[in-house]
Amino acid sequence: MSKTHLTTEKFAQMGLEPEVLAGLESKGFHYCTPIQALSLPLLVEGHDLAGQAQTGTGKTIAFLAATFNYLLTHPLTTPRLVNQPRAIIMAPTRELAVQIYNDVVVLDEADRMFDLGFIKDIRF
Repeated sequence: MSKTHLTTEKFAQMGLEPEVLAGLESKGFHYCTPIQALSLPLLVEGHDLAGQAQTGTGKTIAFLAATFNYLLTHPLTTPRLVNQPRAIIMAPTRELAVQIYNDVVVLDEADRMFDLGFIKDIRF
């Protein structure tokens, strides 16, 4: 049995923007879990995806990294109002919503994407 739940795939191999990669690596995320290794290449290419994996396997980090990556690679071309979000994340429970928010803050601490104006895009 494997001693780790990680794959040999690195986040650096997933085609993520440097700011997203810096956020992940600053928190010690270097290697992907299986769900991340399978989903990130598709998500970075812009495909829709439904994935299923056990709790704690990194699904939230996978879709947040892909969302941040999309926001960075698709800058606004026209002005918008604060109440016009570019991404909406819905969660079925308050507990999951809080977990997602905390993961967003963790990813942002290193790369300061909020400072680039993304706070309007991910405020809940």
